[in-house]
Amino acid sequence: MLSNFFQIFLLISPVFILIILGNILRRVGVPDVSFWDVNDKLVYWVLIPALLFHHISEIKNLSSSMFYSYSVVILSGLFIITIVAILMGRLLGYSPESWSSILQGAVRHNAFIALAIAGSLFGDQGLEIGAMFMLIYVPTINIVVISIMVTNLKQPGQAKSSKGIANIFIELIKNPFILSMIAGLMASLIEPDKLIIINETSGLLGAAALPIMLLTIGAKIKVRDLALKITPIIISNSLKLLAFPVIAYFVATYIGLSQLEVIVAVIFASVPTAASSHALAKQFGGDEQLMTSIVTTQIALSFITIPLILAFFT
Repeated sequence: MLSNFFQIFLLISPVFILIILGNILRRVGVPDVSFWDVNDKLVYWVLIPALLFHHISEIKNLSSSMFYSYSVVILSGLFIITIVAILMGRLLGYSPESWSSILQGAVRHNAFIALAIAGSLFGDQGLEIGAMFMLIYVPTINIVVISIMVTNLKQPGQAKSSKGIANIFIELIKNPFILSMIAGLMASLIEPDKLIIINETSGLLGAAALPIMLLTIGAKIKVRDLALKITPIIISNSLKLLAFPVIAYFVATYIGLSQLEVIVAVIFASVPTAASSHALAKQFGGDEQLMTSIVTTQIALSFITIPLILAFFT
C-alpha cells in the first residue's frame, strides 16, 4: 500500500503543484492581482463549459443503465452524508449558520480538481467518465444544498424565502456548466463528422481549462483568512475526505461498475469541497469564516488523503 501511495502521489502531484504555483503567483503579484478575478470568469464562462461540452459530446454509448448507476453512486453518498452532517450539527448544538457550512464542506465536491486528477490518471477516458459524473452531480447538489440553506437560514437582504427558492431555478437555468452539458448531450446524438469544427474548437479550449483552473484555485487560497473552529472543521473534513469516498467505493463496487468507473467515482468523492462554497455561505447567510476554514484545510489535507484513499482502494 505504501508503494501504491507514493506512485499515485507522484502521478497526481502535477495537479497539486499547479495549485501551489497559483498561490505563489498571486502572492508575488505575477501577473497582477486583478488578473485572477478576470481569469476566474474566463474559466467559469468559457473554458470549463467547453471542456464539458467536448467530452460529453463524444459519449456515443450513453445508456440508461450507465446514467442510473452513476446516479446511484452520487445520490447514495449525498443522502447519507447530508443526513449525518445535519444530525451531528444539530445534536452538538450548532446554529443553522454553522451546520450549513459543515454540510457544504461535507457534501460538495471541487469537480475541477476531480476532473484534473481523472484526466491525469486516465486521460480522455477518465475525463469522459468524470464529465458524466458532473452531468448528474452539478444540478443535484445545487438543488439539495441551496434548498436546505434557503429553508433554514435568514438570508441577508432577502425578505421572503420563496424568492430565494425561485432564484435556485433561475441560477440552474443560466448555469454555464449545465447549459454546456445539455448542449453536449444533444451534440452526442449527431454524427461526429458534422461537428468536427465545433469539436476541435471546444477541445482546444477545454485543454486550457484544467491548468488555468488549478492555478486559479491556488490563487484564491488565503491562509491569513483562516479562522479555526476545530470541532466543526474535523466533522466536515472527516465526512468529506474519508466517509464520502468510502461510501462511493462500496456503492460503486456493489452495483457492478468497472474498475475504472469505481476509481473515478472515488476520486470525485474524495476531492475537497467546492471553492464556491464560501460564496454560497455569504449569499445565503451561512458562517463565512467557518466555510473559509473548511475549504482551506480540506485543500491542504487532500494532498495526502486523495492518494491515500486511492492507494487503499486500488
